[in-house]
Amino acid sequence: MTEVINQWKFHNPVKIIVGRGSRALLVNELTDKTLLIVTTLRGKKQFSEDSILAGVVKNNRITWAYSVKENPGLTDLQAEVDRLQNLKVDAIIAFGGGSAMDAAKALRMSLAVEGKSTLAELLEDTSLLAGNKQSPLYALPTTAGTGSEVTPFATVWNHEIKKKLSLAGENVFPSMAIVDAELTDNLPTNVTLSTGLDAINQAAESVWNKNANSITLALATRSLKLSLTALPLLVEGKGGYSEREQMAEASLLAGLAISHTRTALCHSISYPLTAHYGVPHGLACAFTMPEVCKLNLAADDGRFAELTQSLINISDLQALHGIFLKLNNKLDVAERVKSYITNFNDLMYLKNQMYNPSRAANNLVDIKEGDLDLILYQSWNHQK
Repeated sequence: MTEVINQWKFHNPVKIIVGRGSRALLVNELTDKTLLIVTTLRGKKQFSEDSILAGVVKNNRITWAYSVKENPGLTDLQAEVDRLQNLKVDAIIAFGGGSAMDAAKALRMSLAVEGKSTLAELLEDTSLLAGNKQSPLYALPTTAGTGSEVTPFATVWNHEIKKKLSLAGENVFPSMAIVDAELTDNLPTNVTLSTGLDAINQAAESVWNKNANSITLALATRSLKLSLTALPLLVEGKGGYSEREQMAEASLLAGLAISHTRTALCHSISYPLTAHYGVPHGLACAFTMPEVCKLNLAADDGRFAELTQSLINISDLQALHGIFLKLNNKLDVAERVKSYITNFNDLMYLKNQMYNPSRAANNLVDIKEGDLDLILYQSWNHQK
């Protein structure tokens, strides 16, 4: 048998449509159907009053699930599963940011399972879905973003014990993603910032990742070229439609990259920050990004030099750390995190919860004793 050297693969089954106004395709796609729309209360208003999407409401039989909250909880989602248990639908629409996407993925899987299995049981054993056909899931992100419209992951939080839970696997992929930047035009600055930082961090973490390959590196490079320029302009109020479109594309590309690689150490560190102190996800991930970048530079196999060359036309590894440090300082990431966690000792108290093997083990460099302490110390005492 011939030995295969450096074998790699890439797979993503989501049909993707991108472009300003592209949500009109949903009106043509869905007519005279029974639909479940999963969103927030704000999202229900936005969907219903949208001049294009109102056609979906008019032309179909709609059931709304609009109780989605930020970082959807296991208890709340199980209540929705119980409420909707006997509902039969032709399709499900996820409309909103990452929380709406996560909730829709979880509800879709739960409603497809025959019998009385709970969401908690499904989170423990996704094989319960075997042999059960899921409804098609159409994902319309209104943030940029989590990239969840193209990933096989969904996050559910057990708020009672402050723990992050995950659904993962082929069955979690949406059927179609419609990425229409017009839906993000009126995002508040704080949401633009946090979700944009999530997109940047996901792209970065797919680079310093043991599972990276030529496709994911290309996706991440293009994503970072767009987002590192567009996000600061939007946060400063200097961006417009073009920057919104760039961030929508950047988020999508980062989502495609992590759909293969998964995320890594920054995300692992972030989860207890969000669970215990409510730090917005993107902020929590970006908080340690410069220092995690620095840690991984020692393992450069050419990927960091190529990325830096693509971003700023310099093949200097240390310049890559500088790019992320400059971004965080410009956007006051550390100071924003400190508005939630006011004491360094409180941060360090969470250290033992920050190593999540399903994420941290993807990091290009294996974490040694003392690495996490240094990352947290330097991130807290960030350089100006």
